Amino acid sequence: MNFEFYLPVEIIFGVGSVDKIGEVGKRFGYRVLIVTGRKSSKENGSLQRVIESLRRNGAEEVLVFDEIEPNPTDKSVNKASEFVVREKIDYIVGLGGGSSLDSAKAISIVSSNEGYAWDYVNYPEGPRLIPFLNRPVICIPTTAGTGSEVNRYAVLSNPIRREKLVISHSLNYPKVALIDPSLTVSMDRRLTAITGIDALMHALESLTNRLSNTLAEELAIRAISLIKQWLPIAIEEPENLQARSYMSYASMLAGIAIDRKRVALIHGMEHPVSAHYPQVAHGEGLSALALAITDFNYKGNPQKYALFAELMGYEPKPHMAVKVLEDFLERLGMRLSLKDLGVEKEKLERLTEDVYMLSRGLFAINPVEPTLEDVQRLYERAYEGY
Repeated sequence: MNFEFYLPVEIIFGVGSVDKIGEVGKRFGYRVLIVTGRKSSKENGSLQRVIESLRRNGAEEVLVFDEIEPNPTDKSVNKASEFVVREKIDYIVGLGGGSSLDSAKAISIVSSNEGYAWDYVNYPEGPRLIPFLNRPVICIPTTAGTGSEVNRYAVLSNPIRREKLVISHSLNYPKVALIDPSLTVSMDRRLTAITGIDALMHALESLTNRLSNTLAEELAIRAISLIKQWLPIAIEEPENLQARSYMSYASMLAGIAIDRKRVALIHGMEHPVSAHYPQVAHGEGLSALALAITDFNYKGNPQKYALFAELMGYEPKPHMAVKVLEDFLERLGMRLSLKDLGVEKEKLERLTEDVYMLSRGLFAINPVEPTLEDVQRLYERAYEGY
């Protein structure tokens, strides 16, 4: 058994932990920028709680950048980065869903180095620029799905190029993850399901891809078991703090798992979808693609797919992984097709090309290495609904 593990993120987990932000933040300076979305953190009160805690603990200047989109763009990251430099910000707080957390991490990189956001995204041939410095980032998730608070990834979209790519670098880790499950209570049923599916796909893909890391796989296994048990409860009983806590925990575990083992073809094929159709939530795109791709993948790693089926309460046979997902998505109201999401059939060829141009680095680690023709067929199967 051989593996490597690196996670330079301090994790503070528990109900009420958001109120520790001021005490934690003063380690890093006195001028802070909160990066968040346009509405939810204001409506659920978390933004005000963060501001008050920071001010109580001596923050001299607390500024807010609230222009982050659901699929965050390089444009908003560049704009915020200029603001950070101009205002001489010491550290950044990301508050919200994965879009806010990813943006906060990207803003840290861009504001601390030369160039712009798109210079740092990881094309298959590598990024154009390598960062050398960063500002401290504290991440406070208000959803349970992305795991961005504990990993080195920041996913950004470029609406001009119609591309969605990832900044991935050791400087992109947050300094601290403050995970307060009570902040996720305000999510409605749909958002709870969408973000929960993202966490499940992180766990499934990190468990089953061709990379090997025993510790990361253990985290993925635990995350799958928790999501199977608690996601339906969190949807049906949104005020259930036990369900919310276990979903926040599962999301965190799956976020660590993909940090070490990465994702695979489901994510690789979803990113072009939400790049071309930014109204599509990431979890919706994953749901639409998951069945067709799992049916394609399970023969490449039968042992792990059988384990997945067993963890989800089914007979431990590889092909049952497809049935597992089919039933679970149906139960959550997430049995979707690309057509349901507004994807145009004539765009499938372009999406296929984008997968090759932007995500072909995932082909070799996918349980079954796909050809371009395979990718096209999988999009076609997902278009009408598996």
